[in-house]
Amino acid sequence: MKKYMIILSILSFLLCFSSGALAYLVLAEGGPTGQWYNPARNGEGFFVEIINTGGIQQVGIAMFTFDDNGNQLWLAGNIAIDAEDEVVTIPVFKFDGPSWGPDYNPGDLNTTPFGNITVRFPTCDSALFQVASTVDLPSGSYSMVRLTDIEGLECIDPPPDHEAGRWDGDGVCFNVAQDGKTITPEGSSCANGTSAWTNLNGVNEDTGDCDVQATCAIIRPIEDGSFACANSDGDLITGRFTSSDTANGLAFKEIAGRNEYCVATWTASPE
Repeated sequence: MKKYMIILSILSFLLCFSSGALAYLVLAEGGPTGQWYNPARNGEGFFVEIINTGGIQQVGIAMFTFDDNGNQLWLAGNIAIDAEDEVVTIPVFKFDGPSWGPDYNPGDLNTTPFGNITVRFPTCDSALFQVASTVDLPSGSYSMVRLTDIEGLECIDPPPDHEAGRWDGDGVCFNVAQDGKTITPEGSSCANGTSAWTNLNGVNEDTGDCDVQATCAIIRPIEDGSFACANSDGDLITGRFTSSDTANGLAFKEIAGRNEYCVATWTASPE
């Protein structure tokens, strides 16, 4: 029973520290400007513009799609943004009414509230759009890729939430892959080229002080800023990136023949 209580404590730790924000493009820098679509839904897409109107920076969006009767549906809207905004929700409207050609009359224009579109851009070439409709059409989420670039407008992918390479601290070392997505032994300078390694003073709830010499030598993903790396001997090292230069976590070593764990805490930073 004690072993399962410790495992539950591990899970509680991971849940408490698994909701970190992901990095997205800063909208005000203009990088998302362009056309976006999903190749599997060819004929539908989004136009995005970062604009300046009267000294106020805004993001404007237009969605070109179809209603549930197959009719063309044009949605558009814009909203002011702050210098650091990475995610915004834009009220959008449906437009119809005027006729094409010489009979065009602006007075026939109908502007009808449709709902909201939330936009975010994980990279320069990927986008996430969430459409929340307030009319009789379903809401949905859309993963998009860039269709067009803007000549002369540079886009730089956001940095990972944590640095790549070796991270270490008192009694702990782990290696982050160059893409920032995994803990890996590849290129690691930690002890024995491991993904993660600890040599810490820990505690067992019955016997008190104990030693945690835990290792992991496999590739493990970093998900929402957290990772958990285990081996067949019962060693487990969990971690959470709390900033670009700080990580903390727990290390567990199964005590041979006792069905119990020695547990230690650690803090690390990039080398």
